[in-house]
Amino acid sequence: MNAFQAIFVPLCVALAVLVILRGLRDRSARRQTLFWTLLWTAAAVAIAVPESATLAARWLGIGRGADLVFYAAVLSGVAACLYFYQRCRRLEHALTEVVRREAIRRASHGKGLTAD
Repeated sequence: MNAFQAIFVPLCVALAVLVILRGLRDRSARRQTLFWTLLWTAAAVAIAVPESATLAARWLGIGRGADLVFYAAVLSGVAACLYFYQRCRRLEHALTEVVRREAIRRASHGKGLTAD
């Protein structure tokens, strides 16, 4: 086991345990707990046994395990950007609706746009 493996395998395992403990406290987030536990466990396995990433890559028709990890990271990054973009748009829409309702309420009560 090299230095990288000696540092990051226990770190990934600790993060998986932390996610499980947090998931036990908050039962509503079971899917998130499962997803992050599997992710950290897979990372620990891929770091501890690099050949496993290569076997998975070949099974998927990709030449090297490093390429598989790179493709997964890029796709995950794009998915995260899309998720946060959509979330930001929903928040903007909700804020617009609140401001619109408040403006209509104030106008109907004859308060106008002045501050209270």
